[in-house]
Formats: sequence, C-alpha cells, structure tokens
Amino acid sequence: MGRAFCVLSEFEPFGRRAEAAVGAAAGSNDSYFLFDPGVARAHGDGVEQAVVSGCGNHYEEEIFIRDNVVVWSAGHHVRKRFSASSTVLKACWCSMESTPEPLLCILHSNSLSTYTPSGEFNSVPFSSAMSSMWPMPSGLLLQRAAEAVPYSVSPAAETSGSVYFTLQHNLEEPEALCVEVSGRIQSLVDSDEQIIWTSGRLPYAVSYHSGRKQHTVWEVKSTNSRLEQGRTLERSNSMYLLQCWREQGSNPQAAQVFIATDDDREPLVCFVIKDAKRLFAIKLSRAPEPAADVAWSISAVSAVPIVASQPTLRRGLPRLDMLVLAPDGNVFLYTGRYPLCTYVLPASVLQQTGQHRVEKLLDSVNTRANVLTSSGKIYRCIVELIPSSGITRSCLLALSEGLRPSFYRFVLGSLMEFKPGQLNKTDSSFDKDWSAFSGIMMQWTGERRSDSYKHRSLSSWEFLLQSNRHRNGSHPYPSRRYELCPTHNSKNERSGYSSMLLEVLETLHLVYEDFKLDVLRWGEMWKLGVLLNSIAVAVEEYDYADHYVRDFPTVVTSRVMSNVSSRSSGLIINHFTWIENLLRKKHATSRLPALLTKEDGSLDWSRKVLGFFEVLLGSGNRDKLLSGICIKFAPGTATNAEQMTVLAMVGERFGLSHLDRLPCGLSLPLRHALNSCRESPPADWPPDAYILLGREDLAYMSASRKSGAKDVTMAAQYMLHLRPTLPFTEREPIPSETPPMEGQASDGMEHIFTPSATLRFGSDLRLNEVRRVLCSSKPVAVRTANAPDVSDPDLVAQQQAQLWQLAQRTTALPFGRGAFTLSTLRPLLTEALPIPKLVLAGRLPSQHDATVNLDVNAGNVSEFTSWPEFHNGVAAGLRLAPGQAKITRTWIVYNKPDEPSYEHAGFLMSLGLHKHLAVLAATDVFRYLAQEHDPTTVGILLGMAAAHRGTMDPAMSKMLYLHIPARHPPSFPELELSSLLQSAALMAVGLLYQGSAHRLTTEILLAEIGRKPGSDSSLDREGYALAAGVALGLVTLGRGKDAWGLADLQIEDRLRHYMCGGSETSDEYRRRFDGASGFSSVSKSFDDQNQTGGQVMEGSIVNLDVTAPGATLALALMFMKTNDHVVAARLAIPDTHFALEYVRPDFILLRLIARSLILWDSVQATEEWIQSQVPDIIRQAVVQAKGSDAGADVTPDLDMEALTQAHVNILAGACLSIGLRYAGTANAEAQTLLQHYALYFMKEVTLTIHGYLISRACCWQKSQAASGTSPNDRRVDRGTLETCLDVAVLSLSVVMAGTGHLETLRLLRYLRQRNDTDIVYGNHMAVSLAIGFLFLGGGSLTFSTSNGAVAALLISLYPRFPTSPNDHRCHLQAFRHLYVLATEARCVQTMDVDTGLLVYAPLEMTLHETSLHCETTFSRVSPCILPERSALKRVRVCGPRYWSQDMQFLLSETKPWWEHGETGDPFNGGVLYVKRKVGARSYADDPIGSRSLLSRALQRVLVDENADFTIRDQSKVDELVGAFSSDPSLLAFAHLFCSSSFRGEFQDFCLLALFECVSMDKPALLQTYIGLYTSVEALINRVTGRGNCSESLFYACLAVQNLKVGAVLVSRSKSRPLLFQVSLAYCGAAGHDPALQGPSLIQRTFLVSLAKRMDDILTHWKCRRFEDREQLGPPPELISYLSSHTWPRESGSSEDIQRLMFACYVSWEGVPQPALVTKALLEIQQSIPDWSKQDRNSLLPMLASLLPGTPPRTLLQITYCLPLL
Repeated sequence: MGRAFCVLSEFEPFGRRAEAAVGAAAGSNDSYFLFDPGVARAHGDGVEQAVVSGCGNHYEEEIFIRDNVVVWSAGHHVRKRFSASSTVLKACWCSMESTPEPLLCILHSNSLSTYTPSGEFNSVPFSSAMSSMWPMPSGLLLQRAAEAVPYSVSPAAETSGSVYFTLQHNLEEPEALCVEVSGRIQSLVDSDEQIIWTSGRLPYAVSYHSGRKQHTVWEVKSTNSRLEQGRTLERSNSMYLLQCWREQGSNPQAAQVFIATDDDREPLVCFVIKDAKRLFAIKLSRAPEPAADVAWSISAVSAVPIVASQPTLRRGLPRLDMLVLAPDGNVFLYTGRYPLCTYVLPASVLQQTGQHRVEKLLDSVNTRANVLTSSGKIYRCIVELIPSSGITRSCLLALSEGLRPSFYRFVLGSLMEFKPGQLNKTDSSFDKDWSAFSGIMMQWTGERRSDSYKHRSLSSWEFLLQSNRHRNGSHPYPSRRYELCPTHNSKNERSGYSSMLLEVLETLHLVYEDFKLDVLRWGEMWKLGVLLNSIAVAVEEYDYADHYVRDFPTVVTSRVMSNVSSRSSGLIINHFTWIENLLRKKHATSRLPALLTKEDGSLDWSRKVLGFFEVLLGSGNRDKLLSGICIKFAPGTATNAEQMTVLAMVGERFGLSHLDRLPCGLSLPLRHALNSCRESPPADWPPDAYILLGREDLAYMSASRKSGAKDVTMAAQYMLHLRPTLPFTEREPIPSETPPMEGQASDGMEHIFTPSATLRFGSDLRLNEVRRVLCSSKPVAVRTANAPDVSDPDLVAQQQAQLWQLAQRTTALPFGRGAFTLSTLRPLLTEALPIPKLVLAGRLPSQHDATVNLDVNAGNVSEFTSWPEFHNGVAAGLRLAPGQAKITRTWIVYNKPDEPSYEHAGFLMSLGLHKHLAVLAATDVFRYLAQEHDPTTVGILLGMAAAHRGTMDPAMSKMLYLHIPARHPPSFPELELSSLLQSAALMAVGLLYQGSAHRLTTEILLAEIGRKPGSDSSLDREGYALAAGVALGLVTLGRGKDAWGLADLQIEDRLRHYMCGGSETSDEYRRRFDGASGFSSVSKSFDDQNQTGGQVMEGSIVNLDVTAPGATLALALMFMKTNDHVVAARLAIPDTHFALEYVRPDFILLRLIARSLILWDSVQATEEWIQSQVPDIIRQAVVQAKGSDAGADVTPDLDMEALTQAHVNILAGACLSIGLRYAGTANAEAQTLLQHYALYFMKEVTLTIHGYLISRACCWQKSQAASGTSPNDRRVDRGTLETCLDVAVLSLSVVMAGTGHLETLRLLRYLRQRNDTDIVYGNHMAVSLAIGFLFLGGGSLTFSTSNGAVAALLISLYPRFPTSPNDHRCHLQAFRHLYVLATEARCVQTMDVDTGLLVYAPLEMTLHETSLHCETTFSRVSPCILPERSALKRVRVCGPRYWSQDMQFLLSETKPWWEHGETGDPFNGGVLYVKRKVGARSYADDPIGSRSLLSRALQRVLVDENADFTIRDQSKVDELVGAFSSDPSLLAFAHLFCSSSFRGEFQDFCLLALFECVSMDKPALLQTYIGLYTSVEALINRVTGRGNCSESLFYACLAVQNLKVGAVLVSRSKSRPLLFQVSLAYCGAAGHDPALQGPSLIQRTFLVSLAKRMDDILTHWKCRRFEDREQLGPPPELISYLSSHTWPRESGSSEDIQRLMFACYVSWEGVPQPALVTKALLEIQQSIPDWSKQDRNSLLPMLASLLPGTPPRTLLQITYCLPLL
C-alpha cells in the first residue's frame, strides 16, 4: 500500500467562478495555467537568503482566459482582470530587457499586450498574424499563424518565410528566429519544425519535426552581429538556436515536456510519449559545447515535475522530482531515475467518487499537482516529503549534498517507511519529524552493534540487498529501484551500515558545527549532538563522540571508549578552534571539506562566517582563500583587510540581523572591522555597505547619487525607527499651493515658511518682514497730517497724491516678490495657478483702516498697471520649481485665459525661464502669437528662447527672425511690429545662439546696433540698439579673439566706432548691407529709403546716444574674463578734460563695468581698487573741491559739473563691477565696501534733498587718510545720485544673494520707506529687486559667476532705470527678469537620517588655490550657501556630534552647479543626510554643548551607589537614555532591565553596560556585554549554590568556547605571560594584528575580569577535589579522562555538575583529546625510553611540539598525568 495524497479540494479554475460571479456567459474554450507566485515578482525583491525552506510558497496563482478576458487570481481572490477588444489566444509570464519587472504577455492575433504588476502597459503590433507564443529566459518566442498575410512590409517581416520570431524588448518589433547550421546562422524556414516547449528558467527549447517525426533539443543563445549569408543581424544580441540533441528514429509527438533534475542535480529534459507509454530523459550538459544524450527511460503515460524529496533553497533553481503515472494506473514518485514510493488517492476520496483510476497528472506548481481521475474530476493534491522541523530539513539537505546519491535515496526511502504518515506536513509536528529521523539513525546504530559480532564483512551492495527495506519492498519494477553500482567484497571494506553511517557522521557533523555558529540554532543543537554521539560510538569514532560530550556533558551520554585510535584523530572540524587559531595567527593551511566551500549550499552560513574571518585575518587573497572558500565581494575600494571584510559581508548579503545571530564573542572581530571602517569609509561603496556600518547617512547619499538605485534593504529591521520626511532620491519637499483662508487675499508668499527657511534664518521675524514689504495684494497705509486748517477737498487731494506715489511702489513690488519666491512651489496640477492681485487702494489708519481707492480721473490707471501686471504674472510663475516633469502642455493651456492678458503673458515668460515652456507644441505657440497681443508675444519670444538657450534650434530661429522686420526679404509682406517686439526678438536671438559665435547671426546683430531710424517711431531706438548689442555679446560670449570665422568682421573696430562715433566709411556702409543680408541690392534700397524717409536725418554720422551702450556691453560680453588689456584699453575712462566733454557720465559707468568684465581677475573688493579707477584729473578736482570748503582757491576753468558727475558714476560702476565679480559669494570684504558706498550715496542724496552744498565726493579711505568732497555748488542732480544709490544697493544684494543679511535688510527697508516725489518707479523697482535678491528663493538660491550668469545679471541690472511703469525707451522692462538664468541652488541643508528632521550641522569647506588666494578652509553651519563648483575642493561634516562625511571635488572651471535631479549630485539636490552620534544631542536642543554635563551626570548616577539621586526612577532613566539616542533597542533595554525592579548587581551592570554603549556610540555591543556576563554569572551561581540550574547552563560549555574565541587578552602583551586561558584571542589581536587596527571594541578590563572569574570558578571546583590546596595538581577527572577516556558518572545532580564543570575545564584549558595525548605519549616513549625518570618540565618542549596549540599551563597539567597513563 502506497502513501496517500494529501487532497486539498476538488479543483476548478477560480477564474471560471469569478466570471460567473460577475454574470459573464460561460465559454466553451476556456483555458488556464497555474504558476509560482515568484514568477510575478520583480527580481531582487526583498533580501535573498540562502536558508532552508520547505516548499517555498504555500499557494499558487492562476491565469484564466476566456474569449477576450484574462483573470489573474491568487488565493481565491482576483488580483487583476483584463478585458481586451479582440480575442486572447494565449497568456504567459516572461522577463525582458526593457523592465526589471516580469511581464504578463497577452497574445492577440495582430498584437501583443504586456502588463507589469505595478500597472505599466504596452502594446506591440505585429506585421502579420501570430498564433502562439512561448516564454524564454529573456524574451518571447512567437509563432506566425498558418498562411498569414503580412499587414505591412517591414524589415522584421522580410524573413524569407520565417515562421518563428523572437521578441526581446517590448518596444521593438519581433525578429525572425535563427538557427545555427554548420557554423552559420540562418532563419528557421522549415515549417515542419514545430516548437512544442520552451523553458522560462533555462535557455532551452524543444521542437518536433512532423515529417521526420523526431524531437530536437535546442539551446537558446545570443549573437553579436553574426553574419547570415552575407548580411548582419539587426540587433547585436539577437537570439538563435543551437542544436543540442536530435532523436534517433521516429516517435509520436511528446504529450508532455518538462524539466526535472538528476541525482547529480543536473537538469533533465523529460519527454512523455503517451502512445508509446514511455518517458525518456535527456541530460543537459553544462560544458561550453552543448551536448545531450538519453540518460534513461521508464514506462509512463503521464508525468509532472514536483518539489517533493529534497529541501530547496530560496535562491537558485528548485530541485525537481517527478510524479509519474505508470501504464497500470499506479502513481510513483521518482527522484531522477529511481522511484521512492507509490502514491494513491485517500480512501475518503475513493468513497465519494467510487473511482480509483488516475488518468492524468497535470498543473504542477512546487509541491502541488492536479490529479485527473477516470470520473472526470480533478483533485488538487500535495506531494511533499519535506519535514516541517528545521533541524530535520537541515540534516536532509546536507545529506542530499554530502552523501552518495545511492545512500541518500536509501536514507530517504527508510525515512518514508518509518511510521508512514508522520512526515506529512499536514498532520505532523516538528518533534515527530525529528523523532522519525533520529529513530531511523538509532535503528541503524543498533543493527551495527548487533552486526559487529559477526566476523564477516559485507559490501555496500550486499548490505542494501539484505536490508529489511529491500526484502519488504513491493515495487513493480524492482530491478530499477536502486540501481547502485555494486562493489566487490573486500576484507578491508567496512560493512554497509558502517560505511554509510560514517558518511552520515561526517556530513551531519558539519551541520552540527554550522548550528554552533548560529545562536538561534542552539536550541536544536543538543538533539543533533545526542544523535551524532550515538553514531560516532557505533562506528568507533571516539574523537567525535568526545567532541559532543564536551559541548553538552549533561545530555550527551559518554561511553567507555576503546583505546584504539579513531580514524579521524585530530581531523575533526571545530569552527571555534579554527577561528581561534586564525586569531592567534595560526592560519589554516589545509582545505576545508568541499561541502563547507560550496556556494549556496546547505552549509552556506558556515561558508560565509569562516570566509569572513579568513578575509579579515589576511590568510588568503581576494579571489581564492587558502581554505578553498569562495566569497563574493561587493564592488568598491578596499585598502585593508577590514574594508575587504565589509565588502565581503555585503557581497554575501550578510546584514546586521545575521551578525546578531553569531555568538557574541565570535562576532567581536567582525564588529571590530565594521567599527574600524565606520569613521571614514571609501566613497565608492554601495549603500548596503554603509547600512552595515551603521552609516545610514552615507547610504542615503550614495543611493541618491545613483540613478535607478535599488532600495537599501540590508538590516531593514534596524531602520524601522527611521521616519524620514522624504525619500532619499529627492530634496526637501517643496510646498504645494494651498488656498488662502476665507476672507484673506493671497499674496503669493504663503508657502515660503518651510522648515528649511525657518532653520535657515533662525527664530527672528525677517521672513515675515520681507513678506510684509513685498506684499502687493493688500491696501497700503496712507498717512497724512491732520492739520485743522486743511479742508476736506485738500485732504482728499493730499491722500490721492500720496496714494499715487505709493502706487508706484506697489507696482514695482512684483520684481522683488518674484525673486523672493523663486522656485519654491510645486503647483496642484488639477487647479489653475493663482496670481496675486495688484491692489492700488489705500487704507487710512487714522480712520479705522477705511479704504480709499485711487482716483481714476487723475490718470489712466489701466495703462499705469498694464506692465506691472505683466511683472506680477512673471512673479507668480517664478514660484514654480524647475525640473518638474509633472508640468505638462495640458496644464499650461489649462491656465490660458479666454482673452489675452498682461498677467498671463508674464506667466508664459516665467515658464520659459524655468524651461517649462519647451513642452508646448508648435501649434500652441502659433495660437499665442496669433493673438497679436504684444506682451504675450514678448513673453513667448523670451520664454521660448530661454527654454532653448544655446541650442540654435532652427524652428525657434525662424520664429524669432519673423519678428525682426529689418531682416525680412523685400517680397515679404509688411508687418506692423512695435519696437518692443523687435527688441525682445533681438534679445531672444542672443539667448538662442548664446556662446555659439554663429557668423550670420553675429553679422546681423552687429548691423542692427547701428541701424538707422525708420519711418515709424524712433523713441525706442536706444532700447533696440541696446538689445542688439547685448544679443551680439551673448552670441560671442567669452569667445574673444578665439571665435573661429569672425576675424574678418573686425568686430572690435566696428564696436569702437559705435562707441566713439565718427562718419561711416564706404567699406563699412557696404559691409552693413552686403555682408549682413542675403538680399543685398533690394535690402540696400529698402534701408536707403528708411534713411531718407525717417523722422530723424542722421546721414552717415553715428548717433552715440543710441549705439554706445549696446556696443559697450557687446564688447564687454565678447571679451569677458579674457583679461585682454588691448581691448580693455579701448574702454579706458577719459583722463583729460577734452575727452570728458565727449563722453556722457552714464556712459563712463558702462565703460568701467565693461572694462572690469574684461579684466575679470583684476577686480578686487578693496578701497584701493575703487580709487585706482578714478582718473587723476577727477581725483585732483575733488581734492581742490575739498580745499574750497576750507577757503582755498579753485581753478576757475574746471567743469566741476562734468567732473563730479563722472566721479559718482565711476564709483557706481566700480560698485556694480564688484557686485558682478563677487556675485553670490557673500564675501565679507565686498559686503563691507559696498555697504559703505551705499551709505555714502545715501548721505549725498540727503544733502541734496536739504539743499546743502556737496563737499565730499571721493576717496573714502578706510584709514580715513583722505575723503573726497564735491564742489560747493549743487552740480550732481538727485536723479543721478538715486541711480548710483540703486546700483550700489543692487550690487550689495547680488553679493549677499540668498543670505538674508540682516544689516543689508535694514538698509533696504529704510530705502523702501522713502516716498517723496523725486523717487520714481525705477528707484522702487531697484529696491524691490534688491530685497528679492537678498532672500533669493527664500534663502535657497544664489547667483553664479559663470559667463552666462554674469551676462544675465548684467542685463537685469542695467543701470538705466525706468521713470514710469510703461517706460521701455532705453531698456525693455521684461529683461529685468533674466536674472533667473544666473541662479544656482547652492544652499545645502542637513537632515538627520534617524529622525527625518532638518538640523544644524557644522560644515568645513575648502577652496581650490587660485592666483588671488591660496587654498582656503573655513567653516559654516548648515543650512548655508556653498561656494561655486569651480572653487569648491572639499566639503566635510565636522564637529563632535555628527559622524564625519568627506566629499572631495576635482577642479572644474566650466561645469555649472548640479541641477535638480542630476545623476551624480553629491548634495542630493541640496539635502545632506547626517547621522547623529549616540550620546550627542542636536544643536537645536543643546546649543551650548551641555552634552558633556549630561554625560557626567549619567556617569555619576551609574557608578555612585551611595549618591542621593532619584534618577534610578524608571522615568528618569528612560529620559536620560532618550536624550542621547533614538535607538528603540536601547530605550527598550533601559525600560526593561534598568528599572528599580532589578535592584542589585545585575541592574548595576546593566546600567554600566548601557552607559558604555551609549557614551562610546557602540549600541550593538550591549548584546555582547550582557551575553558574556550572564553566561559566566550563571555558571558561578550554579557552582556556588546561589542559584538554580537555568537554561543558560545548558549551553555553558558553548559559552566558554565563545568567551575563549571572543575574549583572548594580550596573548602577546609583555604585562602577562602567555596564558591562553586568560589571554583571549580577539583582544590580543586588536591593536597588534594589522587586520584589527585600533583599540579593542570591548573593554579589556571587562574581559580580563571575566577570564579571572572563570579561573576562580575552576579553581574553586578543583579545590573541592583536594584537601591540600597548596599542592593542587590536575583534577582526578582529568587523569581518568586521559587514561581511560571516561567522563564523570551521570547519576544524580551532583554528578551532572561535575560533568559540566569538567567539560568547562577541558574547554577553557584547551585540553586535547585523549587519543592525541596517547599518541604523544607513544612518541615520547619511542624517543626517550627513560622519560618517566626525568623531570616533568624537561618534557614540556617535546610535548608542546607534539600537541601544538595547547596552552603551556595545560601541558604542565598533562605532564602530571603522564606517569598514570
């Protein structure tokens, strides 16, 4: 009678029931397939561990297909339901290169649909109809339908009649399947060759040739551009088939094909020929040349692969047995070719159905299969022989790898026959599993003992034939049941049981040692020790038996051992001893058993641990260790053994949770390696390595720098307390738009108060103040004097006059608000972006805030607010953060108003400045331009150009030149374009071609600077020429004379002509027309007409007032940072009175700026540099003016007005030059100097306002050696001084951009309060911009000094400010927003990786050495602004409270700052993760450093028992620990073990250990301290009778060995002798061994005290055996042990403690096994016949050589015993 199936239920596809539940009609052609849930799981999900599992997943999932519906279900629950528009032919799971997730492929006749578990969908259309598909390891195999007509002709369809196609990427077309024939690759065109099976795991396929009636096995390979009949395959990794095996003869087509495994675990391809009732297997070879042959065949009509007899690993392919249906209806379980047992349906099923014949086996998944009976019913059955007990599974898995296959099958068969039914998982317990396994082994040992008296020897073959199992077996095919290779009888051969038991002993001993390295397996280890002891005694391996008695003396029975030496004397594998020898630098020279070195095997835990120790102690190289162990290493740099060990642990997926499973002493060397690397690990390690070190901060930073980095999964349970506020791939979340509260108007700044901004500017109210002064959505306060004699109409007139002045300030506020809120908001894409309103009304505080509106009759309010609304729209759009992929074309169009508006026009420009406008289609741009709304066109032109800056996009170029009428061909229809649009188009051209030095564009722009006035208005010619000049400078930005192809244009000379004037020569005239246009003759006549028909008759004379500013800036930008003194000389400031007469004072300002940009390196933030820019004639005039105040004579012919105006413009130009040179640097010297000159200009303005004579004008030396005075007459008008003041404060704010400097804010706030009639719109605009720059991006942004950034700043800060909101005559106001192109997000903030909160942290920064300064190092506290990338050399997290991070950078002069989301950004978009050290508090909680005070207080509490402290209260202990650490394990330990309920010695020790771990930042050592302490204390209590026998005493001997390995002290120290019982290996190696650098991880004094206490315990035990303690010799038990190999008796509790203490003594003293001592004694007797008469000490050297590794004190004890042996 066979074993009964475990029937789960009668099977019906769940998809059928699910469809019936939703009312779907039943189908006639339903299909389904079952699959393992792991197939639908992404590769790499979770932590892969090579641990033994039973059946893996205990359920399967289902795909059900009906017509056009696919149902994916699991556990009787529908996961997904797919409904297609066409019939579904087939569905399967496969993997492709395109995605790491598996793909559910659904085949239709004309297309393939792919779905991922996360919801991604893709469709692949076919060029011809397909009929079937099969999954492959990396793609799909498709079959074309018979007589299918291609839908279209494509390269993939031109396959010369190919029937089969491959698909390796779900975004590509299928390719024809090829085969290799005679070394050449060609398409598979034989239509008779039909694919019938493929494997989704292994690269194999099976085909059947209908003509030859033969099966063929193919190997699937990929080729690299292999030639096919003279042509190259399209893909470099195309798949093709290579024939492995072809059937000889003919056979019907196989009904079933599947993969199984053979005895040697090689894959088999199994064919079931139903008609022939035959199953044959093809063994696949893994050799480089594929080959296969028929391995064996059996009778069968149906079969399925199943996981039944062999435990599997979670990693790697499963080991598959076969469930075979024989022709007579019996079902057999086969492992390879050998049957194990018979299976039948249970009686309960037979009674219900009345049928007992099985017709077919199908749908197997893991341990489950469907059984089809003759009644038509299908039953879902479990076929599993794997026990539930972990120890039994481990033993069986090791035996399956360590025993010969015949022996393992015999063990497995015996196990199934031993009390059948106990091993079935559904009705067995863990104890029954082990009882059955151990019972089988004990039976064999009993047979061995009874067999030992027979003086004959049986071979293994005879032994198996005479066994009870063979005699009682009822198998229809006995000849094939155990096809062992019979061995001939030999007198020297052991009996069958002895041979097999010896292999079992050696194999299970390795399992026993594997358990010894895992404290979680110690609870099962003693059971294995008892069993192995019995087996060892049965096979006379007494050294093995002694080994187990030493570990568990109280449970393992000792036997009277023979004096005959065992075969394996001295060769027993002992992992503790092996590691201890490594620590003592006694390297393992012999290789470990192959079972220990096998990767992903049953003993993978031992392989990893032993490999780590060998790597750490340097006994092998990285590729191959001396022991034969192969270790995987993670990628990364390793300069020493400790770092190599860390990489090995990461490569083997060995995390902190695994480290805790090691015995506490054994883990110390590995923890020491981790601790040594923790401070400054290499920067190229993977994130998992940093997690292993406890450096989650570095792990997050490393993961954020790598695109597509997988989640950090190592030691996930140790990170459960981490609650970061953001994923590590993003910076701090930018706030989303939130609607204002009801009744409040939105001011566009509600979102600015983020945790980052609050931390950035502390607890003061500067952000509130900035928000208040930049708010334009609330009525402003109007304060007028309430004079009694003022009538009401006059009062109203005063209020309106003041309100008009305040309205100018209000309309200028959007400039500052845009800079203040730049890139600080993520919009809600379901709502339109709100734009704050410009409120020009006022409120009267004296009248209870009554509202007063602006009088519309006093002026045209609509014209007054038109362009301010444009700037308001720009400010609203600038709030959006750049780099957001969520901003789409749909959302931009959604914000489009019904009618064009100034606000939306500005909004469009802001989107372009952030590069969001690039998502618009050409049709969208056309619709905007077709509105013929000038502001909208300006916004589109500038925005699109900024979004495509430097790309030279042809489509953009055509659009821009369309708006420059001067470049239109004569036949082009005349367009009426305002000068604003033309100026914007010119600037846009410069942005589009920035830095390209494009010749045609250069010629066009150069000609446009001097274009003559046309027939239209010439009022905005200055702005047009300026735009052309700046655009020319952008095109040739920084190229200087190195621009290829521009030398013949003589750009410098022509620009000089535009700056200095003169008549236009004929050559220049000809070049202006013929060289700059392709329409020479017609364009010439057109321009000639413009010259003569315009309103201004200029002729050939250059109008310097128009051309000079643009030419000056063009020359400056072209030669920026070139330090070309020749070109700079052309921009020299006039140094004679005659020259001053021909240069406007404001042009002198521009010349100084241009000269400074060219001589970039010469600009210095010093008073001396500023004064050096003032010519001598101006300086002397100022000195004379100073003397006039004292009554001195002044030269009468001096033009003091020209001199003084030139002087203030020079000072202003110098200020702006310094501002551009030190933009965004927050340089203290520049800030002090610029603030000084801002105050100087303020003072001059004040003197002008009060009508005083200006007496000081120059030479404000810091040493106060001299100070300039202005003439006695008021020769500098207030407008000029206001302009200079604006330039100075703007320069100051540019230098301090993003810093929120408090003194600068006070200055700007004062300037904003001025509201007299002389303050115009431009002055308010400058102050507003300065405030916005000071808090740029809410303090998160600053300015760069790259060429493009300086050019953008120069355009924005152009020192000619408008007089009214509609003033564009000299400079288009929209250009003021181009500063956005100069910003960089260089603000870095630090986030605590444990709490997810932003914190303060000190950062040390180092700058590269330059020509101006040497290498500089300074410190700042985050959040702060970092220096530019070109200057930054190093950034390091310093200070005692946070773990150090060190980031080094190479010198890079051209690379800009890392953009948001850029791969390789070392600062993760501005967030630097830091980890606080245990025992430290954050700077916000402890700003003055009271950490040390709390540490001392905690220490006093812990060590002073008599102190009158109430801190022992539980709440205060928790509070103190919580103040230093957020680790939940430490908090739980303090709560459970350090409370008042544990008063006494143990509580004191817990408090001291807790303090040690907290204060030294070693929380992982708490477990080690407690483990070592409790193991020794339990032994002491038991010996002294103070306590009862606890569970810890059960493992006392293991604890002693653990203490020896983990705590051997100063074995090479001069302070103590080489006493191995006290010198513990780790502490002895720490600090001495090169592989264990640094001090010991655990306190040496603690380990010394434990060692001393162990000595005291053993001494106390020995003293009780001797009456005279003065003559203490070896204990009697040792003499008996060495002489007769016996242990103390075990009858009674007192004997048990004696056995326990003797075992501890033997382990602690390192006593060798008796067989080794006996062998040594024989050697001594042979070498020294009269050894007994000599002194015992003289035998020590020889004894030490015969017993290597034995401590000297133990050798001395053995010499006492030698005479008695």
